[in-house]
Amino acid sequence: MTASRANSQTSRARQPKPLPDDIPPMANKAVRDRFAQFGPAYRWLLLFAMLTGSMGTLLAATTINVALPAIIGAFGLGQDQAQWMSTAFLASSTIAMLANAWAMTNYGPRATYFIAMAMFVAGSLLGAVSSSLGLLIVARAMQGVAAGLIQPMSMFLIFQTFPDKQRGTAIGIFSIGVVLAPAFGPALGGIAVDLASWRLVFVATVPLAIAALAAASFLMPDVDPDRGAGRRPLDWCGLGLLTIAIISLLSAFAGGNRDGWDSDITLLKITIGLSAAAAFYFWEKRHPFPALNPAIFAYRQFWSAGLIIAATGVAIYGSTYLIPLFVQLVQHYSPTAAGIMMIPAGLAMVVCFPLAGRLTDQVDVRFLLAFGIVVFAISAYLLSHVSALTPYWTLVFWVVLSRVGISFCMPPANTTAVRAVPPDLLASATGGASFLMQIGGAFGVNLLAILLQRRLLFHGDHLSAGLTEANPQMTYSHAMQALENQAAGMPQLQAFQTAFSEFGRQISAEASVLAFRDCFLVAALWFVFVFFALGLMPKPRLEGQSPPPASTPAEVSGTS
Repeated sequence: MTASRANSQTSRARQPKPLPDDIPPMANKAVRDRFAQFGPAYRWLLLFAMLTGSMGTLLAATTINVALPAIIGAFGLGQDQAQWMSTAFLASSTIAMLANAWAMTNYGPRATYFIAMAMFVAGSLLGAVSSSLGLLIVARAMQGVAAGLIQPMSMFLIFQTFPDKQRGTAIGIFSIGVVLAPAFGPALGGIAVDLASWRLVFVATVPLAIAALAAASFLMPDVDPDRGAGRRPLDWCGLGLLTIAIISLLSAFAGGNRDGWDSDITLLKITIGLSAAAAFYFWEKRHPFPALNPAIFAYRQFWSAGLIIAATGVAIYGSTYLIPLFVQLVQHYSPTAAGIMMIPAGLAMVVCFPLAGRLTDQVDVRFLLAFGIVVFAISAYLLSHVSALTPYWTLVFWVVLSRVGISFCMPPANTTAVRAVPPDLLASATGGASFLMQIGGAFGVNLLAILLQRRLLFHGDHLSAGLTEANPQMTYSHAMQALENQAAGMPQLQAFQTAFSEFGRQISAEASVLAFRDCFLVAALWFVFVFFALGLMPKPRLEGQSPPPASTPAEVSGTS
């Protein structure tokens, strides 16, 4: 009797739970099987698992920024070389994003997730033991590939599991992790550097990766059984052309200061990069399974939102690169203090991201985007007036303001872009949106690092030009400094020479301030341009409405 009752209870426990009424029509059988297993709470459990994995991988994108001064000192690098720590991650993640649809179609989200997280852990361990710049770049690239595979997968599964009326909220919550990672990454990196060394930065996020693996083992759906016979081929040629284009252009920009912008090697890299980019576009148009489907750019709502997505990538990764460098190199704060500066900005995003996501479901997103763009532009303009004496909390407020602006750009832009396309292009649209975010970040960090170095040289030369014997103020200041050195016990000749060194330090410090100001001003002007480009966006459609036809030249030039 007891055994019969136990068997009956076991049988009832194994029975599938009733499917929720609001499962999206586009959800495949593998996702529906998970709903049958876990019930309506499945979508939120899956969101939590994806959030944990994304935070683990994306924390690695910016933890390195606070450690850059220590790495520069350890390996004797210049700014043009050190920026590869950030751009290698972003560039590799950009390329890997385009292989995500192929991997999920052929192997399913679960296998793809496991492979990505295993590669992330391996890259983290390699970075911790690296003894050369080359190995560090390889380690960062491995971490970037993992982040690139996971990011569009998360967006795809949100659209598979959440109904349209909840997607803005879900994307807003998920985006907390996506943007909190760049916000809290510098703080984690600063603590790691101060506690041990820059090597600890590489393994600081491994525990999160392991936790995400444990959750994903039973939450991630398997391969879709209705995908049809055969496997979807990977667009190896397209990915190869894109890799050549990105690496050639990034290398050309990074090496322009050393090799000369009009040198043969720089011009050759630019020519190869542009040629590969053109070949990539025409190859994708004719390939039956393109890595980046050009069809998504035929929808005006997608490519106009894509401009905002790329601009946001420049904003978040570029500012997160510059600000920790400024407070360490110019204001001489510790790595921990430089990282903690970003925490209030992260807390602001915790509030603003869900709010922006919820408003995305209720109002015209163009108003939200305009607000976010203006707020970030104001923040960047304020940062363009920074000095070595700017108070710590004033800087914190300016950074918080920038993150409020980003919060009102990311969820509306991503949701608007993906809603633009029909269901059969959903995977391509989610991958394309993530691609635009990362490519904007990669080139944004690269170009801002090069601009910083060029303006540093420009202002250094300009300030040094006035330091001649014909300048009576300089001669007087030098004499006073030499006398002060002698009074401190220095021999006369050493005091005389050291006085000149003091002038050099002052010039270097002032040139650094002016160079950082120029970079922040360029960021502000970039968002002014983006604000006017917002006029190209039509009134976004909601799910259930027919997708608009492909854009024509008349539509692109017309008003919405």
